[in-house]
Amino acid sequence: MPSRPPKLNAKPRQAKPCNWSRRASRQARGYGREHERIRAELLRDEPLCRECAKAGRVNAAVIADHIVALALGGSGDRSNYQPLCRACSDAKTARESATARRRR
Repeated sequence: MPSRPPKLNAKPRQAKPCNWSRRASRQARGYGREHERIRAELLRDEPLCRECAKAGRVNAAVIADHIVALALGGSGDRSNYQPLCRACSDAKTARESATARRRR
């Protein structure tokens, strides 16, 4: 049985609105000039991902992550920051989200 021919004048799909539009700005969430200074200093002093180094891998760090999240009472001090690659940061965020869901 023949298939239906494609429509040539089909409307392009509209992109779904992302969740970022509902989030407060970086500055409103506490990531202002001081955070940027600490981030630049941290990534300059420790350019490799700390979690990958523990596992014996070598990856460049691109994220200055809070060891204890600010929402959980962590401080904005340099001692509460760690350099992470994107993959390790995403994995840590997923673990923290799963833990938070279990607590509810």
